[in-house]
Amino acid sequence: MTELLQSIYAIGPYLFTLVLIGATVFGVWLITQLKKSPGQDQFMVGDAMFLKRNATRLRKMELH
Repeated sequence: MTELLQSIYAIGPYLFTLVLIGATVFGVWLITQLKKSPGQDQFMVGDAMFLKRNATRLRKMELH
């Protein structure tokens, strides 16, 4: 049991460092995804048509 705890304490800092590096890389990736220019195709064709159709419906509701 003590050998298991010693091995966990020996590996723990490396695992913690890997988790921090992974979170940093994921955060940078997420920020770059959110800051992409709106001109890029972010939606598939079906999704874009769905959004366009719903936007038209919302405009009609606001006008009436």
